[in-house]
Amino acid sequence: MKKYILYIAVVLVGFGCSDEFLELYPKGYYHPKNYTPDQKIDASILAEGKLAEAYATLRAWGFQWGGLGMHSYTAPDAEKGSTPSDGGEVSQFKSLSYTSSNGPVKDYYASCYTSIVLSNEALVIANTLADSVAKKKTYIAEALFLRSVMYYRLAQAFGGVPYITTVLGANDKVPARSTREEIWNNIEKELLIAIPFLPSRMMLSASGNSGRATQNAARAVLAKVYLYQKKWSDAMVQTTAIIGSGDNNLTTPYSEIFTEANEYGPESVFEVFCEQKPTDKIYLSTQYGQIQGIRGIPNLGWGFNGPSQALMDSYETGDPRKKATIIHDGDTIEGKKIKADAAGYKYFNKKVYVSIAERALFGRSADIQAYWLNIRLIRYADVLLMHAEAACEMGNSTEALAKLEMVRERARGGNASILPKITTTNKDELRAKIHQERRIELAMEWERFFDLVRWDEAKSAITGFVVGKHELFPIPQTEIDKSEGALTQNPGY
Repeated sequence: MKKYILYIAVVLVGFGCSDEFLELYPKGYYHPKNYTPDQKIDASILAEGKLAEAYATLRAWGFQWGGLGMHSYTAPDAEKGSTPSDGGEVSQFKSLSYTSSNGPVKDYYASCYTSIVLSNEALVIANTLADSVAKKKTYIAEALFLRSVMYYRLAQAFGGVPYITTVLGANDKVPARSTREEIWNNIEKELLIAIPFLPSRMMLSASGNSGRATQNAARAVLAKVYLYQKKWSDAMVQTTAIIGSGDNNLTTPYSEIFTEANEYGPESVFEVFCEQKPTDKIYLSTQYGQIQGIRGIPNLGWGFNGPSQALMDSYETGDPRKKATIIHDGDTIEGKKIKADAAGYKYFNKKVYVSIAERALFGRSADIQAYWLNIRLIRYADVLLMHAEAACEMGNSTEALAKLEMVRERARGGNASILPKITTTNKDELRAKIHQERRIELAMEWERFFDLVRWDEAKSAITGFVVGKHELFPIPQTEIDKSEGALTQNPGY
């Protein structure tokens, strides 16, 4: 079972409910102007609370619902799923017909900035702590990491966006868009500051604090930023550090990575903490699994984000990862036959399937829909494939092949008759093999669309993709309107 900390809920009203307090500015959340020096506040608790809120945005509806549409339905390897009429505006992602008024895009954008606001507030609070407070530098590093994660997502999806590092007041104007390159540079600076003060995965596990930022999580995000810029050697510095840290490995069988028993295991580089334990009155839930769970019998969800026929056809013969990724209508799992909704899509993402044993734990109901399922945002196999990609582009085929083979060896599961070892040293051929391996290894995990974009392969792989437009999503029109002209729209929208 997972180890975890029960994050502190901060209720600011508890610090006083006088009329004067209620008039303080800005209303509704912590701001340094809300407090005078003579007021006694445990800033460590406030910092923990703000960080907990920032982490929580990663499991929240807006980030997940919009993110699944933007990252997954847009790619040829996933279908919207569910029933033809269900989902409303998310149906626009498959046809690339979304506009600047699309609600899920707006919610995703807003969720990223909500997390950034909370991270900025955490930084303000953490910086009030005395230097003697043991966790001060870790709090600051966590806030920088979370802010960087969300700016990475924003820059990935929208290009340049406003880069905000202070707590804005109610009357402060939204700044103009920074360029994507400026955001990449800022992320690099902040993550390099944060890395030395973050713990390892094993340190967090030993202390019961799994689910927070680690050194390798920060290194992996930084490596992704470098790959976008084609800074291959810089990316390899970070992936090499992760590989050499000993904090992660591939010992978890592929089919068991996404189980509750293996949360925060050696495969985990960055994982979002979710939990539901009714017997303990713990409800730190997510709808990530519910959105994608089997729609039918068993009733595990709504059936969105289904694997496409194109994905199913792309697996090598005998690859066990296909069975570990895809559920077909009529499959038998744990002795029970799967029956899809008669009106719904017939294939489901097995990476969000929760076992009968998990459903029976901690007072959960028999038909509960995976609210406790942790969200694996970065896995160790992803890091190895990033390393292989960078090594290939630098002409180091030996290193690229070695890391590619590590991923394929784990996938074989000891069956030497499948997934033959890749041996080509031709750069173009090896690049194609690495790209395909990412497609299969990370199927249904939010990577495919943006991989195709950054490789300049989207124009040939995605039907209806318009070069010069669909590399980015539209800035929500509501945000442009609120900015009073400070924000400009992306091309083509």
